[in-house]
Amino acid sequence: MLKKWDLTVFLSLLMVGCVQSDSGLTDDAKATLTPDNKAQENVSIIYESFENGGWNAASPGGFTPGLVADLEKNFMFNQHQGNHSFTLENEIVREGKLAAKLVWRHQNPQAYNGDKNKLDNVDRKAMFHGFKTQKVKGAEAWYGFSFYFPSEGTKDELNEWLFFQIHGSADKRLKEHSRNPPFSLTLTSEGLRGNWKWDPYELSPTRNGDGTEYFEIAGNKSEYLDRWVDFVLHVKVDYSEQKMGLIELWVDAKKVLNKHNIQFGYNDDKGIYPSWGMYFNGDLSVMKNDHYLYLDGIRMTDDANASYRSVAPVK
Repeated sequence: MLKKWDLTVFLSLLMVGCVQSDSGLTDDAKATLTPDNKAQENVSIIYESFENGGWNAASPGGFTPGLVADLEKNFMFNQHQGNHSFTLENEIVREGKLAAKLVWRHQNPQAYNGDKNKLDNVDRKAMFHGFKTQKVKGAEAWYGFSFYFPSEGTKDELNEWLFFQIHGSADKRLKEHSRNPPFSLTLTSEGLRGNWKWDPYELSPTRNGDGTEYFEIAGNKSEYLDRWVDFVLHVKVDYSEQKMGLIELWVDAKKVLNKHNIQFGYNDDKGIYPSWGMYFNGDLSVMKNDHYLYLDGIRMTDDANASYRSVAPVK
């Protein structure tokens, strides 16, 4: 199961799953699966719908709007620009009665965190971070989640932004610097795009990885606005020249990326971990608008028995 690397006692996790392989199902058929028609198989997942009136993390820090310490620790940590960065939403909801609204303010973005005269990493974010996989090479994980991109909250900017990332874990014993995420999804003025990276070196010589591949997802930006967009991502890490890695991505139950026998991920001591929300890289002085979006139905697992069904958003 996904968990913080050094936790010895973890959470009680929701048990869902299936007994049949997904290989014979069409994407449309997969999308119609519900908890009631899933056969019972023990697949441990973390499920966060914000339905319990907030969120919790193993290591919350900085600004923690919406933190409820009595809830399950379904995140590893958070990075919020300020107390304005999270509110509960009860009208625009994908599952149940509540969702998360994440907000980022463009004017003087460094005013909220740390040194108000310095723009730091957290000033760029309104994000939640999931737990690390138990291993690195060969790590296999599934992530399901839904975003609502409002027209007003996602106006075009010169500085485009990420809404989902998978991170590597820099090796502290080697004093290794952090690197660009080995996987990311970005909403642009044209639509959706992303990239994946790899680096076989134990001590990465660059922040950019040893190689990068880019992809675009069909559809104009307008096709993804003002509605819930469902994502399912399946990844397997192999940074070596054996190229046993894989990346599969479904958007609205349609497979849009199907890469097998690839190099993916970094040669780290600790596992990969996901992030959801907003991250603005580059020059923030070009930003002209505040931004916000909605997030719901997060499911994540590195259980060996997991499949598309384990994390797919419920219709």
